[in-house]
Amino acid sequence: MDLAKIFELLVPVARQIDGGIEPYLPVIAAHTTPLLCKAGDRFPNQEHPEKLAAFVVDGVFRVYSLDNSGKESTIRFAAEGEFTYFADDYKELNPNAAYYWEAMTDVTLLTWKDKDLDALVREIPGWYMFTLKITEIIIYRLLIERAEMFNDDATTRYLKFAERYPGTIARVPLRYIANYLGIAPQSLSRIRHQLSNSGK
Repeated sequence: MDLAKIFELLVPVARQIDGGIEPYLPVIAAHTTPLLCKAGDRFPNQEHPEKLAAFVVDGVFRVYSLDNSGKESTIRFAAEGEFTYFADDYKELNPNAAYYWEAMTDVTLLTWKDKDLDALVREIPGWYMFTLKITEIIIYRLLIERAEMFNDDATTRYLKFAERYPGTIARVPLRYIANYLGIAPQSLSRIRHQLSNSGK
């Protein structure tokens, strides 16, 4: 992927978050590394052990934790048009767990290593505030959705998920969606069957 293509992909991102960044897109593009992932790829890994920030161009990732007993918990999904961060930023949820990304589909990412982000802070006025806005969006969504799940029944949780992420459901194994919603896969299948019969 050449710089012109990266620049083209960054334009709508900048306009969505902060139009004041748009004049600096050539600088941002120069510090951006495209990353193509195959379904099933997990991060961090030997090739990419370091922390990365990323924008999802195409495909779906899930973020999940793995505790000391080997239990997996799906934390969130990230699909086209979303920013996300590799594992370490979720440590506050459970400092004793390890956190990973897993590609649910083939995925195209634009990524930034810590050194790239440090360079952008030096070269672009207001870059810190731009990244702060992105972080707020990610954390706010995560906190709101997790808080709602404490109060909603299983059917409501699924309906909200389907409304928020209509393009994700068909591309993610249902066991991961059930895990994210905190219900058994069999219960999710039953809910989907009931909703289908009711025409919802």
